[in-house]
Amino acid sequence: MIIVLSSVTYALKAQKLLALERIYSEITKSVKVRAVRGCGYGLRLRKREQLNAALAVFERNGIKSLGVVDA
Repeated sequence: MIIVLSSVTYALKAQKLLALERIYSEITKSVKVRAVRGCGYGLRLRKREQLNAALAVFERNGIKSLGVVDA
């Protein structure tokens, strides 16, 4: 499961916020991410069931995701 973000800056910020909530992720720039956004970056979640929690963290902190794709 990959959450697509608009830039590496947002990906880094989002990754730090998720780590504070013990939601671990890794930054990726895969073909599937580029299909949603040409130069977009994504965060691959280690656990699929953490998707809703991760999106809630983003919303609380003003980070907009561009979509979600399967890893």
